[in-house]
Amino acid sequence: MSNIIYNIIVLTACWALVTGAGVYITYFDQPEEMARLEKAEKVSQMKEAELTSLIAEEGTSKERAEEIVRRWRSRYKIIPQKLESPEVIGHLNGLSQSGFKNFDITFAGARNHQDLRSYAFGITGRGYFNDLYRVVWELENSRNFYRVRDLQLDHIDLVTRDSDTQADRLEVMVSFTMKMDAYFGGAEGLSAETAIAENGEGGLPIGTPDGVPTLPSHVLPDMKPAMNPFYPVIMEVIPPNTYGHLDVENAILISIVGGQAIFQDKEKNFHALGVGDEVYLGQIVVIDPTKDRVLIRMNKGGIIDEVELFLQTDKLYRQAMGASRLTPLEQ
Repeated sequence: MSNIIYNIIVLTACWALVTGAGVYITYFDQPEEMARLEKAEKVSQMKEAELTSLIAEEGTSKERAEEIVRRWRSRYKIIPQKLESPEVIGHLNGLSQSGFKNFDITFAGARNHQDLRSYAFGITGRGYFNDLYRVVWELENSRNFYRVRDLQLDHIDLVTRDSDTQADRLEVMVSFTMKMDAYFGGAEGLSAETAIAENGEGGLPIGTPDGVPTLPSHVLPDMKPAMNPFYPVIMEVIPPNTYGHLDVENAILISIVGGQAIFQDKEKNFHALGVGDEVYLGQIVVIDPTKDRVLIRMNKGGIIDEVELFLQTDKLYRQAMGASRLTPLEQ
């Protein structure tokens, strides 16, 4: 065999080995390695995302924990270790001194809870909505730990007679039933007194001596209701003249002097009223001496009306001068 043929055979064998190795690596070994590397990359990305999520959750949990601790340290409710039911009843009687026809309290016994105890009371009565709102507000927002629940209201109208003026008076009231819990005997550290001892009263929004908490206004509900939902918008019967104001629709405007309007009522009594003064069902809003005009805005049971009164100057002048006869000038 010549050297040329021998070299060709050797080169062919080398080429076959190299080609075979390349085919094996390309079609068998590299795909498995690529799949393994891609899987490892995905695992690495998932671990990175999980780590990022854990870091974010750690920050959120830290903020929540700080907020909870801050609220816990700034608590202002006082839970006494000892409390007698007559003390609670006395407090309720003090709150209901005015604005109620009756305010009846029933003691329903003491109850044990996981970390504290409570007295349960049932309360029923009749009163003005604004006064009932005040009592509920003071119970739930004062330093003492009281809770009002199951409050039910019903609208009632009472017509009473004023002993002085003997005039009928319409009173728009509510009848109510509710339950109240007074808490005491709390676990150690639960009462705000512990927070005062730990942090000092000067740094805590725990309340003033009269029991009203010195918290930001947006934290607590309004001390006065925005409206009385039980007061009818339009009333079937116009309220009586309870306070004895001047009924301008049955009076005569006789003069305007010094910014005041002088009226004469049916009993021939004189009344001097200025802008802003109240009359029956309304108030005076305009006194115009240049036009001899008085404007009264009135609320007639929910219907707003304006009444204009004018001085009858021409008529009064003719009455003062007597009858007269006017004739044309002679030629």
